[in-house]
Amino acid sequence: MNGLFKKLSKKLTIISLIVIIVFLLTSSLSIYAGVMMQGFYWDVPAGGTWWNTLASKAYELKYMVGGSYGINRIWFPPAYKGQGGAYSMGYDPHDYYDLGQYYQDGTTETRFGSQSELKNAISKYKSYGISVTEDIVLNHRSGGKSEYNPKTGTNTWTDFTNTASGMCQWHWDAFHPNNYCSGDEGTFAGFPDVCYTSGPAYNDMKAWMNWLKSSTNAGFDSWRYDYVKGYGYWVVKDFNAATSPTFSVGEYWDANTSTLDWWANSSGSSVFDFALYYTLRDICNNTSGSGYLPNVFDYSKSYAAKNPFKAVTFVANHDTDEIVNDKMMAYAFILTYQGYPCIFWKDYYDYGLATGGGASPGGWGNGIKQLVWCREKLAAGAPNIEILKSNDGDIIIYGSKGYSTSSPGYIVVINDHPSQWKGAWVQTSNSYLKGKTLKAYAWSSTVSGQNVQPQNKYCDANGWVEVWAPPRGYAVYSVDGL
Repeated sequence: MNGLFKKLSKKLTIISLIVIIVFLLTSSLSIYAGVMMQGFYWDVPAGGTWWNTLASKAYELKYMVGGSYGINRIWFPPAYKGQGGAYSMGYDPHDYYDLGQYYQDGTTETRFGSQSELKNAISKYKSYGISVTEDIVLNHRSGGKSEYNPKTGTNTWTDFTNTASGMCQWHWDAFHPNNYCSGDEGTFAGFPDVCYTSGPAYNDMKAWMNWLKSSTNAGFDSWRYDYVKGYGYWVVKDFNAATSPTFSVGEYWDANTSTLDWWANSSGSSVFDFALYYTLRDICNNTSGSGYLPNVFDYSKSYAAKNPFKAVTFVANHDTDEIVNDKMMAYAFILTYQGYPCIFWKDYYDYGLATGGGASPGGWGNGIKQLVWCREKLAAGAPNIEILKSNDGDIIIYGSKGYSTSSPGYIVVINDHPSQWKGAWVQTSNSYLKGKTLKAYAWSSTVSGQNVQPQNKYCDANGWVEVWAPPRGYAVYSVDGL
């Protein structure tokens, strides 16, 4: 009997370990699964209407395709009053606690609207289960009055006793240089450079970020850290520990994947994948097709390939929008590959890429919406990637392993040849695709007359299937009949 109990105890221990491992894996996936959208661009319309514009799009962005499947996070611009007042995009922070309720800098509302409109927009997204990320500018500050600075022996614009909120009324000793610290990792555009090793900023900013989390004031639940090259990684690490965001991502503008990995692991935050952005730019903009597509799988050219659980992938943002040709190839990759993809507002709403854009006529099968459906429906929001072909400069083929019969995964073909359809026989290990007819649920081509749905293909019991994509385009295959 004693031996029976020991065996039973051992079995229960093994089962418990399996449950714990599965829980940790699914928890990790749930944090990074889904799709994010940048909810603004540089110089959105002034006049205090942007918060209302964002609020009006919440339902549509939650249910992009057929009343289901959309984004799970949206990134808002800096919400506080900047020195530029009604014309500020928020990257010149003056009064952190003025979200459009105090008259200063020539206006009461910010460029985006009032505090009540901001709270309504955040509430609207959160009512649909969409996380709302605030853009946090920690490196510098703007809008202070001139004061004598005994450290420099000159006058500096570091007297912030002019804030209407009465909060964060700092002086010169909250900035570099002061009696304790001469400088940090970087300055920006001549703005007073905030010091976090001494002075009031360290505690004041942690308190302010917790204030932003309260729905009484705003209701944000996550952070996008601006220009993190300008201060120590430990600031992000400490501020995350103090504010417990559901997610954070840093703008470390660097294409070196080892540097991105160092910063992400040191700070405990995700980081934007500038390495993959530049790799995709060079491939897409090279319309002759002489770009080398397999570079997207290279650990030195794609942080998503190297560390997918820390990489936030993107095709454009408010600072850089350099992919001017065949941008949908780039979206096809980030929306079906590992990492956490971020859609740019202008691409979706202004450039027509939601349902096609460019030379593509659009409609079912084309555009960002259909790719989001593929990721969310077919790969359960978190692609589990296997590379199937990467030895041809013109074509890559990879797949996401399935999770269930309703989320069976997919096979993706991307082809950058300027005029020819490209395909290959590949063997997938995805058991949900074996013995099934596969249909192209998403596809695109900017070559005239070639933007047509590829033919269905049969995947045999051993996983062999021949898949194709049109020139300067892509195709995403999965089980027919879903």
